[in-house]
Amino acid sequence: MLGNARVTATIAVRDAQVARTFYVEDLGLAIAMEPAPGVTLLSAGAGTMVMLYVRPDHVPSAATIATFDVPDIAAAVAGLEQRGVKFEDYDLPDFKTGPDHILEGETKLAWLTDPDGNIIGLAQM
Repeated sequence: MLGNARVTATIAVRDAQVARTFYVEDLGLAIAMEPAPGVTLLSAGAGTMVMLYVRPDHVPSAATIATFDVPDIAAAVAGLEQRGVKFEDYDLPDFKTGPDHILEGETKLAWLTDPDGNIIGLAQM
């Protein structure tokens, strides 16, 4: 039923302006519209969207809430780092990021957090 429907990642944030600045200036998304106070829709690739909404009591998830598919993860990580984005590193059995913050495998992965502690992933498949 939903196999052909577009999907929008919906992300709770505490401060709309801080979140907008991060997602637009640091990650490079574009504001599509602000349909209500505290709600911002951002355009991402291939017609996908990210919706930010204010939730003052927001507690970030311990899991990844959205993943961006990128053609060259090393270039994406390097470019985002140049914009001041900080990446997470992991050192667990069978799950270790390299010095470039990338988990190598059939799918290459990297993670960052937004100003509210939401975990955002990058994937090169």
